[in-house]
Amino acid sequence: MKPYEAFAKKPFPRRRSVLERLADSTGLTRLFLREGRRPHIRAGEDIIVSPAECRLREIQPLRAGGEMVGKQGLLRAEHYTFEEIVHGTEMREAFEQGLCFNLYLSPLNLHYLLYPVNLRVLRLRHHPAFCRPICFMKSGEIRNERLVIYAETPQGIPLVIVLVGSFLVSGIECLAEEGGEYLAGELMGGFKLGSTVLLLFPRDCVKPLAQPRDRLFLGEPLARLT
Repeated sequence: MKPYEAFAKKPFPRRRSVLERLADSTGLTRLFLREGRRPHIRAGEDIIVSPAECRLREIQPLRAGGEMVGKQGLLRAEHYTFEEIVHGTEMREAFEQGLCFNLYLSPLNLHYLLYPVNLRVLRLRHHPAFCRPICFMKSGEIRNERLVIYAETPQGIPLVIVLVGSFLVSGIECLAEEGGEYLAGELMGGFKLGSTVLLLFPRDCVKPLAQPRDRLFLGEPLARLT
């Protein structure tokens, strides 16, 4: 089943804006959620693959008790904490001094997402909000609508996947269910327009295999579980 059809059959429960409904009716969202060339995941169970066709914007440490440096704005770099990323304090201690991978999807990229590793979904937390254009307003990474997916790998390693909407029509879609177990490369969700994905891991649990500013395709190696 194609991504757009999968999301239409099982839409994520959230409020649709007028702009999003207009984008749906004009077929614009079908353009972003076109299937493209589906990858064949051949990586081992210890490999974390890119969940998106994107650019790896940055890899940042989640400093204990401190702030993580955000993207450079027009005048200064912004800062934000783990609590601001996930909009809560749940599992904060487990991720202190861990790593955050920031994946940016441009309007030219495919906008559907795959599971980056074999995992079990523990909790889903949706935080609706007005969506700013992330490419211009960097604070959108912590203030925009988001879906926070708490999960763990078969090895018991926790991870957090944060889907961040952008620019008015965020249109976050997700097929995951709490308690569900999924394989790397399965269809996880997608965006209607504009987006960022943040992947958070605990300290000393992953080794990056890609570098900031690298262009990544769906299913390419991103990091290795250690």
